[in-house]
Amino acid sequence: MSGEPSLGLEVHQNKFLAEGDRAMTAIVRVVSRGGEATVSRAAAEVLMIDSSSSMRFPSTKIGEARRAAAAAIDVLPDGVRFAVIQGTDRATMLYPATDGLVTASEQTRAEARAVVEHLAAVGGTAMGAWLAKARDLFEDVPDAVRHAILLTDGRNDSQTRADLMRVLNSCEGRFVCDARGIGDGWEPAELTQIGRVLRGNVDSVVEDDKLAEDFRQLVENAMTKVLPEVRLRVGTMPFSRLRSVKQVFPDEYDLTDRCQEIAVREVELSLGSFASDETRDYQLILDLDPDLEPSHGQDRQLAWTELVPVPGAATEEDALAIAGRWTHDPIPPTLIHPMVSKYAAQADLGEALTGGGDAYAAGDRDGAERDWGRAAALATAAGDEETLSRLAGVVEIIDAEKGVVRLRADATRSHALHVVIPSRVSEIAPRQEARPLPEPDGAPPAACSGCPALSPAGANFCVGCGRPFDEAGS
Repeated sequence: MSGEPSLGLEVHQNKFLAEGDRAMTAIVRVVSRGGEATVSRAAAEVLMIDSSSSMRFPSTKIGEARRAAAAAIDVLPDGVRFAVIQGTDRATMLYPATDGLVTASEQTRAEARAVVEHLAAVGGTAMGAWLAKARDLFEDVPDAVRHAILLTDGRNDSQTRADLMRVLNSCEGRFVCDARGIGDGWEPAELTQIGRVLRGNVDSVVEDDKLAEDFRQLVENAMTKVLPEVRLRVGTMPFSRLRSVKQVFPDEYDLTDRCQEIAVREVELSLGSFASDETRDYQLILDLDPDLEPSHGQDRQLAWTELVPVPGAATEEDALAIAGRWTHDPIPPTLIHPMVSKYAAQADLGEALTGGGDAYAAGDRDGAERDWGRAAALATAAGDEETLSRLAGVVEIIDAEKGVVRLRADATRSHALHVVIPSRVSEIAPRQEARPLPEPDGAPPAACSGCPALSPAGANFCVGCGRPFDEAGS
């Protein structure tokens, strides 16, 4: 078992509901522990560098792109399989010269750096073609931790959005892709979609000379991954429906439409690759049948969640329940769980940042100052120094607590993109050991007399057919 990673699952919620409540919000935390990121586990990296004509202006863009690619290549450990793609209106193999991945070594890294130094900028932009090429290259290493970086300075003008989406759908679960926008001519919605579907981090580059260090860190982080893919399974009851699933830490994405139905009232969601010591949080919102009769004085299982077994990793918990308990006491339902509250505030901050960006793009200075002022106040209350730093590029913060700001005369679209694009949240919520519905160690799953499904120990309802376990014969 030495060096074997383990996966843990936690559910955090306020389970108390008032008489008329018909929705439940819970935070599901997925934690990986232990394991060693070694080349023996197999890793693969593909760099996709925008080489379209717009990368020539200003000339620093293509120069820094070359330097960033070289920096990423430099930190690839021996044994990692890698390739570099020149991205224009097509995907061209830059290194190696023929289709396929090469094994990182002192010699191949030197060869790749030499080729990258002569990267030329000419042509259009078709990011779907680049991603399709990366997908095909990764086919040679199906069991590896597969990671890609995509850099662009422009819009996907050489193919339709539908074409890009079709490629993204074919890439989902095959590899994780971090995306970066450089300059001020790229489209945030396109990069956000790439990051969302391929479970990567999205950000912008304001200072071109910071790109190399960013690439270096992205590759170094990717090399810490030990599990190629982790999947989360969510089941609902006959009286409940999964309204939404949103990753809220470390990157914030709505993943509702990425859930795959695998059985009646049961879906799976790919979470991407995991490092040896990593935590991610997901917000689940359930809608309850309006005709559901409240059960007072006891927990009612509203849904359940579990991790799909991963080869080479131990799973610490069986399925965990998302519960609800109706009460006549008016106080408990009003007590918002601190993790739920934190991420609700983070969503408000995101809306304010986006609203300010939309107003700025439309030339509405008053609207931009109003929304970015609200964002400054929210970020100040949350102690979010990262967001305040980004906001300082577009506004002068006069009174942070009151949300009074003034647009900077020297702000550019690149600075505005830097404010609205980050897919991260500021910091992780404090770890909380207490869980609703604790289960005794070693407790067997609950068997149902009405169907073959097994439910988590302590469940009040069968996860398969919804039959209450306190019914006669259950």
